[in-house]
Amino acid sequence: MNIELKKQRNDLLKRTNVLAKVFAVKTPSRKEILSKVAAMMGTEEKLMVIDNIEQNYGTHSSVAYIKVYDDFKTLNELESKYKLKRTGFEEKKEEAKEEAKEEAKEEAKEDKPDAKEETKEEAKEDKPDAKEEVKEEAKEVKEETKEETKEEEKKE
Repeated sequence: MNIELKKQRNDLLKRTNVLAKVFAVKTPSRKEILSKVAAMMGTEEKLMVIDNIEQNYGTHSSVAYIKVYDDFKTLNELESKYKLKRTGFEEKKEEAKEEAKEEAKEEAKEDKPDAKEETKEEAKEDKPDAKEEVKEEAKEVKEETKEETKEEEKKE
């Protein structure tokens, strides 16, 4: 896969717009293009977003429009969430959030293991079982319908 880059600096938005011509047999994935262009430009993949990739029918070349930001803050402020997700940033954020939640749970378990168990047991005792209530209501409805059908049969 050969890549030709055309760069254009946009100081107002604190980014560099890159037009990358990719010569390959098939359209490369976004991750492949990001890694190659990042290596060629000497920047981090975290600061790059692929806007789109186009390929003309019957040719072995693709054109990718890439935005390379100066810092992560401006990237988050300017780029759409769906573009960040498509590039792969949302997955990393979700994984980080999940890891933070797991760590918090583990710390809470280490600090107060007995207190949590007691509160769960108390909550179970305070709440009546919803299933039992539904079953009782269903029985009452069945009995009422049986009585109504018996009354209608007697009338006839």
